[in-house]
Amino acid sequence: MAGTTATPRVRADTVLRGVVRVDATSRPTDAVAVRDGLVVALGRDDCSRLTGPGTDVVDLDGVVAPAFVDAHAHPVMGGLNRVRCDLDDLHDLDRYRARIADHAARPTSGGSDWLVGSGWYGDVFPAGLPTAAELDAVVGGRPAVLTSHDVHSVWVSSEALRRAGIDATTPDPAGGRIERDADGRPTGVLMESAAALVTDLLPAPTERELVDALLQAQAYLHSVGVAGWQDAAVGEMLGMPDLYPVYRAADAAGLLTARVTGALWWDLDRDESQVAGLVERRAETADRHRFRASAVKIMQDGVCENLTAAVVEAYRDVPHDHGLSFLEPERLREVVAALAAERFDVHLHAVGDRAVRECLDAVETSDRSWSPRHQVAHIDLVQPDDLPRFGRLGVIANVQPLWAREDRVLVETKLPHLTEAQRRHHFAFGSLHAAGARLAFGSDWPVSSPDPLWALHVAVNRTAPDGDPHAQDDHARTVPLLEHEGLAVADAFTAATAGAAHASRLDTSGTLHPGMAADLVLLDRDPLAVPRAELGAVAVRATYVAGRPVYEA
Repeated sequence: MAGTTATPRVRADTVLRGVVRVDATSRPTDAVAVRDGLVVALGRDDCSRLTGPGTDVVDLDGVVAPAFVDAHAHPVMGGLNRVRCDLDDLHDLDRYRARIADHAARPTSGGSDWLVGSGWYGDVFPAGLPTAAELDAVVGGRPAVLTSHDVHSVWVSSEALRRAGIDATTPDPAGGRIERDADGRPTGVLMESAAALVTDLLPAPTERELVDALLQAQAYLHSVGVAGWQDAAVGEMLGMPDLYPVYRAADAAGLLTARVTGALWWDLDRDESQVAGLVERRAETADRHRFRASAVKIMQDGVCENLTAAVVEAYRDVPHDHGLSFLEPERLREVVAALAAERFDVHLHAVGDRAVRECLDAVETSDRSWSPRHQVAHIDLVQPDDLPRFGRLGVIANVQPLWAREDRVLVETKLPHLTEAQRRHHFAFGSLHAAGARLAFGSDWPVSSPDPLWALHVAVNRTAPDGDPHAQDDHARTVPLLEHEGLAVADAFTAATAGAAHASRLDTSGTLHPGMAADLVLLDRDPLAVPRAELGAVAVRATYVAGRPVYEA
């Protein structure tokens, strides 16, 4: 069908012919023309007028669509995990033991005897959490630390506890908890800020290692159709070194093929004097090619699984425990006001409904006259009265769809802590959308898979896709979590493309209208036309950024 031409007499560099989805709601067309990295025409008639000597005409077998954007990810962490003792593709205690043993048997390098890994799920352990004794049985007397899949806890060996000086007399640090047995002795799990008692002892990776991790992560994200992302923690945090120089170095060297927005890390232990440094970093990246730092990330609470998410109603099994607000509400309002005054988009981690309300309150009292793109990330729980506030305040709901299913992790390690009222408002995507919230999808990778087709499947069906190793039981794949909170396919697709691009200030990405960047993905089937139960099985054949292939299957 005919389309619209933006620059009718300029020859295209490339014309891609096949089924083309411009966005989630427009009718498909049959060709897209690209020049200088931008879409310049749609439809075979208009594209043929721009075809001449030197135009590369490609007939594609599949469906062209806007490439995906991940509005909340930690790719360098994900890349590092892939070269360490990575448990992310496993969900079985015996297989954990085997992989850890394999890494423990390898020669150490760089003069360090630490075994470092990540990706474990608590539900594989008989008591719901691992122990130092379990790890000692595999690594012997070595110091070892493995971060949980959600990055909110670490599993450590007895030697790691000894080197950190952690024993029954060690107090819980502010914002953290040391898991203990009935006699008060540490069991081998450190939650939230307590993890730093051990992770601060680890040798820091070099900038070269971090750049290599970024490039490995970039290749992986391109392979699942992601052309750009928002890194939700650019700064020194959670045992990771500052990633700002890593992104700058990769960008300066021309190594970034993705478009990246950095959410600069807010140090909870410092005052507003840090704002000047954040402003400087934003200015340094304002004219960069692929990396720009336009947002600031604030961590307001933890997660429900370890009772550190801040909730209005106390947890079901701990009647006086309302979780942790890492900043007191008045203090949060002051911080958000200071950042808004400097016209930073504020990216707020809030899992519990009390934390969500505190974040909305902080945004409401800040200067919003300049059309900020503030966002609350995660929103596992939300109070009904707060749903319409997202639309009214212009706050983006940055959600992680892959979590919204009844897998074993949710059923065994999270739902038991939630009251009946809390369970009714769990990952309320449909309610947020109906109340006028603008949705943006993120993966939180390496917390969960960055595969956007899996995310679409869960957002729509509220069940797990067949291929997910962390949801191989029939219950997770057939019993929906609050089915009425599922999204229409078009709304979910928009949240994974244009919505995520908007949240990340990647304003030329997210659709394929003329004048937009030619950031596109070639899929084997049309996700907007396949049966909804097959969304998770749609496969990526190629990913393009600015009209150039960055991944081909």
